[in-house]
Amino acid sequence: MFFSISINYLCVMEVYRTEIQPKISPLGDQGLLLDWGGGLDPVVHQQVQGCWQRLLALDLPGVLDLIPAYNTLAVLWDVVFLLKNYPQQLPFELVKAWILPVLAEEVTHIKEVSTRTVEVPVCFDSPYALDLEELAAQKQLTPAAFIERFCARTYQVYLLGFLPGFAYMGTVEAELASPRRAVPRALIPAGSVGIAGAQTGIYPLDSPGGWQVIGRTPWRMFLPEQEPPVRLRVGDEVRFYAIGVEEFLKEQEKGTKVTESVQSTVSLFDMLIKSFAISTN
Repeated sequence: MFFSISINYLCVMEVYRTEIQPKISPLGDQGLLLDWGGGLDPVVHQQVQGCWQRLLALDLPGVLDLIPAYNTLAVLWDVVFLLKNYPQQLPFELVKAWILPVLAEEVTHIKEVSTRTVEVPVCFDSPYALDLEELAAQKQLTPAAFIERFCARTYQVYLLGFLPGFAYMGTVEAELASPRRAVPRALIPAGSVGIAGAQTGIYPLDSPGGWQVIGRTPWRMFLPEQEPPVRLRVGDEVRFYAIGVEEFLKEQEKGTKVTESVQSTVSLFDMLIKSFAISTN
């Protein structure tokens, strides 16, 4: 039996104002990309989230998926459906025409929303914190001080990618931010918590990777037997808290009690990931 996520639901009033107009460009013949520009900016991402939520609510015909990221939103469609049902317009121009009124409204997104706060346990002890001691020394901090400052922040999930359930979160305090390793590791264990620049994330599967590993959670982040199959979602607010080795092993043991079918599914993903060349992660 799996342990549950600690979640708080907060009702807030969200005000969405379109201050930056995104660039709209084709994604092949089956999608378009809204690009607000900039880097890892919470204000820009709020606009991405607002546009994403409002387009979801419209349930546009023929639109298959809406994929938010840091400062972009991909809109994917069924090209055959659109050509058949709207033969007078090219799909790109048609969908763009549906989206433009949403972007043109100055203040339209005022509503009650629920924000999940997910508290994630992390063991920062050796051998789980592969790079912590070196990173702390580079920042002229003790490992304990590095952990305290890292856990003091609340991190927002900006997007999911790279691996099933890999949540890109930000932002890491500027004094703790660290570049990727010059030489990626061939294998980073599932559950490893890493830092890359101002981002932090949790590896959901054993994988090659170049993020600086500072600890490991006993949680399984990719749960193919559940719906949704991922523990973290875009928009979640995440807080990390430290646990000892004994508690880590106890919780990890709970997480390993999966059925043979689930184990086979995870093993298949592991095999697929390991068949790829080491990525930029």
